[in-house]
Amino acid sequence: MGQAMIGRLWFPQLDVYDAVRRIGGLIGLWSDATRPSPERLFILDFYLSNAPLLHKTRMPQEVRKAFGELRIPRPEKGFVVYPSSQLLFQKMDEVQRQAFRTLSGKGLIELPELDNGSVTPSDEGRILFEAEFLPLFSESERRLGDFLVHKFGPTTRTISDIRQSTGLRRLVR
Repeated sequence: MGQAMIGRLWFPQLDVYDAVRRIGGLIGLWSDATRPSPERLFILDFYLSNAPLLHKTRMPQEVRKAFGELRIPRPEKGFVVYPSSQLLFQKMDEVQRQAFRTLSGKGLIELPELDNGSVTPSDEGRILFEAEFLPLFSESERRLGDFLVHKFGPTTRTISDIRQSTGLRRLVR
């Protein structure tokens, strides 16, 4: 008789290294003219790693149409059973903060800008996020990331509107 195979499920939402990859990639998708707050970045990262939960958010009709073009399956049609968005977002809190501290600690984010509430990459960070992080996104992650940054959560949309449409809120300390 063979040995029983022992498997382990991996949850990218709870992996610091994957959070570094996702957050760095999202920062790389923003234009130089607009920069997110840490809270906005954390909310968009949440949906990058839990895309089916976007179905449970409120979106303007034109944004919903663009979302539909991504063909993301509804959460109830997938293999994974998701807890509530609020619960999972809180569970991801320390993982996202640790990833963000790693990026900041490596000098990839401008600390003076961060003190003013804006996540702005340093010159080195900008190059690294675009040249090294974005290529780590699969084609579907890239399309989803573009949607999140430019349609779902652009800086032209207020953070209170994003909080209201998602039910997510995070105090950034």
